[in-house]
Amino acid sequence: MLNLTIFSAGSFRHVLNELVTIFKQKNPVEVHLHLAPAGLLRQRLEADEYCDIFISANLQNINILSATKCIYNQQILAFNQLILTTLNTEHYQHRNTLDILFDESLRLATSTPIADPCGDYTWHLFELLEQAYPVSGSLLKQRAMPLVGGENSAVVIPKGEIASKYVLQNNHADMMIGYANYMHKLANENLRFHHFPPEFNIKATYSAAQLSENVITRLFFQFLMSDTAKRIMYQHGFLAE
Repeated sequence: MLNLTIFSAGSFRHVLNELVTIFKQKNPVEVHLHLAPAGLLRQRLEADEYCDIFISANLQNINILSATKCIYNQQILAFNQLILTTLNTEHYQHRNTLDILFDESLRLATSTPIADPCGDYTWHLFELLEQAYPVSGSLLKQRAMPLVGGENSAVVIPKGEIASKYVLQNNHADMMIGYANYMHKLANENLRFHHFPPEFNIKATYSAAQLSENVITRLFFQFLMSDTAKRIMYQHGFLAE
């Protein structure tokens, strides 16, 4: 049987699991999925681990990888946004997102910059806030607790759990910045989602790189571009633009 090895950003896992199931119905292939923060996956690829397709939550990891690896094809798959999540309590009612974010009495959890694109996007958000509200971005960087997404993160998220839900419901923090695509999966988990104002709405770009040149890799890469794949991505909360 043919083999296909995919390294993918963990935030894309629900989409990827569904896509792999559909793909295997028509193609006899053994798929090996490695799910982790894209920055950590890139480091493994740079250390010469084998991979056919690399899916990153940003373009930067693929661009860096292209300096040392042959990339046969590269495509943008979908987009995502950041969102602030808290428990669904009265304390957060009738408060706007920035008021909650700037509240120094609240513990702020984030992902880890460099290791995880979500952390990079969050730090970019802080820099935008710094421009509009001087000192605020610097204070947020000091307050932020990068609890997840690193090689040796302080909080280990159990398999199958979503980071924001686990962190908040286990009292590791009071609020967390993460990806908005998880909202639909967390709709009944007693959480509240706070959208950022449009001027601070960071767009995350999910991209795929084809790292080997064989029939099954080409077929799956083409499948990632299909209307079926796009529909599944959007059903899981990803955006077309």
